[in-house]
Amino acid sequence: MAKKKKKNLRLNMSTLYITLAFMFILGFGFFGTSKLFMAEDIPLNQTELNTEFDLKANGSFTIKDWAYDSEQNMMVVTLVTNGIEDYMTKLDFTAVSRERLAAELPTEIVYDESGIYIIHIQDVPKNFNQMALRFNKGEKSYDDLFAEGEPKEEQNKVISTIYTDQRVVNEEAIPDRNFTEYALEITGELIAEAERNIKELDGKRGMMDDVIAEIREEIEQLQVDLLYQTVDEQVETNNDVFQLEKNIEDYEKEKATMADDIQNIRVKVERLKQKQYDLNI
Repeated sequence: MAKKKKKNLRLNMSTLYITLAFMFILGFGFFGTSKLFMAEDIPLNQTELNTEFDLKANGSFTIKDWAYDSEQNMMVVTLVTNGIEDYMTKLDFTAVSRERLAAELPTEIVYDESGIYIIHIQDVPKNFNQMALRFNKGEKSYDDLFAEGEPKEEQNKVISTIYTDQRVVNEEAIPDRNFTEYALEITGELIAEAERNIKELDGKRGMMDDVIAEIREEIEQLQVDLLYQTVDEQVETNNDVFQLEKNIEDYEKEKATMADDIQNIRVKVERLKQKQYDLNI
């Protein structure tokens, strides 16, 4: 009876080993070939919004918004630029998705004023994965204005490329707007931003006034202490008073600079409000 139990035990152990070996081989084969039928883990590629990017000699830009409308197969990108385009140069854009690298997507600049661009990207694939938008900078050719026939093709230089990723892009319905409607929207946003900046600068000036008041109290206390100090101690105290008075001067200069900035921003707000009024006429 004992021999039969040992025989069954050896048989069960052999079956267990064979089963484990089979599972190991099956698992190795699965993970070894999984890339053939599982999606590749592509790193996230999303250019930051509301961050200024310096292009050195080509100026700078900030992406204010990048939205995707899956119903219209369209994207809208809002850019604020500084120093990229001047009277001799022009800026345009080309777009391509990761899924269709060989085919450029139609792009349209629907708003272009004061360095602010709103770009529509059309025919966006449902599974675009990642989208690249290239900044192309070229020279303006005034000769073409008077030349007969088709204008010459110009080779524009790509000065930057920005990206969005389908996993994190802002998905929303993109309304159909004309130039005036975009201009009113952006003007309103610029006014709101300017008024926030004024409020922030006023707050900083108020905090500096509090700091200056505290420094003056400290100076008064040090001057009282002078009456009870030795000559060496008075020299050290006078040095401290001198440094504190210099700190007050620095704060006053910074406050004056902020006052000028506030005045300039208020002038800008008045111009924007006038533009807003003109657009509504």
